[in-house]
Amino acid sequence: MVEDKKKQDLPEQLAAAFELTMHQLTLLGHRLPKTVETMTPQQLKVLSILAFAGKPLPMSELSARVGVTPGTLTEVAKRLVKSGHLSRERLPEDDRVVQLSLTPEGVATVAAIRRQRIELFREICAALDRSTCKALLESHQFIAETYGQVHLQRQEGLE
Repeated sequence: MVEDKKKQDLPEQLAAAFELTMHQLTLLGHRLPKTVETMTPQQLKVLSILAFAGKPLPMSELSARVGVTPGTLTEVAKRLVKSGHLSRERLPEDDRVVQLSLTPEGVATVAAIRRQRIELFREICAALDRSTCKALLESHQFIAETYGQVHLQRQEGLE
C-alpha cells in the first residue's frame, strides 16, 4: 500500500521537478537574441517546430503540434509571413492545403536562438566541473529520449 502511494506521487514529483527546472532556467537568464524579443512564445514555437521538422508542414499538422486552433495559427503565421520569417504555399496537387516553411530569415533567426542557448550552456558548464557537466548532459539526453518514446507511443495509439 505504501509502495502504491509512492508510485502515485511520482507524477506529481516529476511535474514539480520540471516546473522547478524551467524556473531555474528562467532565473539563469535564458536570453533571446534582440531580433526576436518582440516575438510571442507561439511565434517562437512555430519557428522551432518547423526547424525541427526540417521540411514544410501543412497548417493543420502545425496547428496540432503547436497546440492551437487552425484559426489561431493563421493569425500567428500571418505575422511571421509579414516579418519575413515564414512563407506560405499552397500544394499544387491540392490547393486547399497550405504549407508553411521557414524562409532564410526564419532559418537565421532559429540559428541565432540556438547560438544564444549554446552560450548559456557554455556559462553553465564553465561554473561546473567536467563530470557534473557530463552528468547534466546525460540526464538531458535521457529526458529527451524518454519524452520521444512517450510521444511515439501516443502517436501509435492514435493510429
